[in-house]
Amino acid sequence: MLYFLGNCQMDFLSRSVAGLGPSVAHFELASPMTHASHPDGVPPALASMVREHRLDDAFNGRQPEYQFGRFDVPGRENEPPALLVVNLFHETAPLFLHTEDGFIFHMNPAAWRDDPALAARMDARCRAIAPNPATYLTRFGRFLALLRERFPATPMLLVTRLGHYPAFGPAPYSYLENWAALSREAPAHYAVWERELGVRVLDANRVFGGIWRESDDGIEAHCPFLKIELTERDGAVIGLRASRDVEHVGPLWAGLARKVVAFAEGGEIRYAANETVPPEWNRPWQPSVLDDEAVIDRFASERNYPWAEAVGSFFMDLARDRTPLLAASGEFMPVCHNTLHMIRAYGRIFKNPLLATFCDTHRPAAEAFTANGPLYQADYLARLDEIRAHALS
Repeated sequence: MLYFLGNCQMDFLSRSVAGLGPSVAHFELASPMTHASHPDGVPPALASMVREHRLDDAFNGRQPEYQFGRFDVPGRENEPPALLVVNLFHETAPLFLHTEDGFIFHMNPAAWRDDPALAARMDARCRAIAPNPATYLTRFGRFLALLRERFPATPMLLVTRLGHYPAFGPAPYSYLENWAALSREAPAHYAVWERELGVRVLDANRVFGGIWRESDDGIEAHCPFLKIELTERDGAVIGLRASRDVEHVGPLWAGLARKVVAFAEGGEIRYAANETVPPEWNRPWQPSVLDDEAVIDRFASERNYPWAEAVGSFFMDLARDRTPLLAASGEFMPVCHNTLHMIRAYGRIFKNPLLATFCDTHRPAAEAFTANGPLYQADYLARLDEIRAHALS
């Protein structure tokens, strides 16, 4: 079995690998610090908190056993993985330090919203901490060393992150804080990990470069999600900053999956001649706008990436309000926090009562979506209600 350790990128990659035949397991992680702060499994104080307050769904998928290095598949606990695939996963906020026992962990604060006893326990024994973004790679190296100690003979593959090339604009964004700066020093760390820990490195830039050359699509189709920051004054939007999310790159996972399977079978990483960084990535990004017909086609697809590409295009054309297109299509939108984030921002720019119609027609899909657990669903529905209330206020 192949183990994938990391954030949603490793989830996407593990699913693509499973489609090629191998058995896989994915383990969502919170921070390189959690495992290092208590390498011997879940700390007793956290285990008792989970048990006494029934906190099974309080970790956004980053279960305590994963946070503290217990990667066991039910029924196969004594079978070591055939391969460990790891990425430079971002650190999930908030992180808490248990002040008595010294371990660090992630938990969703919504878990104690309606539990005064848990809230008091957290207040008395834990405090929120903010890791230093500049030292992430050092922390990650310690995490890899702990993995190597537990799995001394298991091949280990590190999947890198995409660089922040100008053509990926506007203002490419990664959930790993400070990645634009860290990416410049990362190759030196890769070399140390390869030499001292036997880690092999799979270059996502090269794989995406090959995909880019074989496609006519622009960056908007490959990674359409935008992080939108608004500046508001007296209820009016007076400033906007958009950053492209280069963490969720749709076609990348299939290309990486083929490399992972080839490595698992033959122990080698091979790149095709066209799998290099294209020169045009260093040229400035050129915005593109979809006309109404193209937007409708993407909405009708009922798929995440086309939907996000269409909504993202709205921000490139703020001379007119395209809310009526959303109002006519809410039932076709897949449940996706990233796209909803963009729609919320658009609703702040154009306060249009028709956006309430979108919320009403999209809500049944949100109520039926339970794959990410009750806290995810509750948060999504609350954001939908906020968008609706603002549109009608």
